[in-house]
Amino acid sequence: MDIYVVWPGKISRVAGACAILMMVYAGCGKSPDELYTEGKNQIQNKETFDEGVKTLKHFEKKFPKDRRAPEVMLALAMAYQGQKQFDLAVESFNRLIEKYPGSAEAFKGMFLLGYMYYDEIKDNDKTLEVLKKFITQYPDSGLAASAQVLIDNIGLPVEKWSVVQKIGTQNPSDSLKTGTLPGQNQ
Repeated sequence: MDIYVVWPGKISRVAGACAILMMVYAGCGKSPDELYTEGKNQIQNKETFDEGVKTLKHFEKKFPKDRRAPEVMLALAMAYQGQKQFDLAVESFNRLIEKYPGSAEAFKGMFLLGYMYYDEIKDNDKTLEVLKKFITQYPDSGLAASAQVLIDNIGLPVEKWSVVQKIGTQNPSDSLKTGTLPGQNQ
């Protein structure tokens, strides 16, 4: 089967397989919806994880203005974190934060990056740097209080955290009487 390809000022005859490869390479491949769905499904499965990363990276590169691009970048970062590929996770979180600074995903990504430094990488300096920046950028968010608790208690075992100590000194039956949780203002 011969296919004729028209280039500016030229007509060329190309073999069928070669023409198909050219069309796919030129962008006649999968739609954003197909890439998004396929990649998100693939990264959930250990056997297809690597292919899912490739698919989502392809989505990110090909469709950077798609409304789901920040979500894809967050999914990649979290997938790397889940696979204990921390260098790639850090790189992905940072790229998300830099590329889409006003997005909900960047907000989540910055907190998750700080928490990953704290909980999994065990780098207190980086934890402090990221979480202080998070609090500065998002002071009114509910996660700002969580970030501050981490900062205040960095290096301490959870049972020694100030918030745990405060809850532990109150009588749990008082919560039933007042309808408030220990540590809450009445």
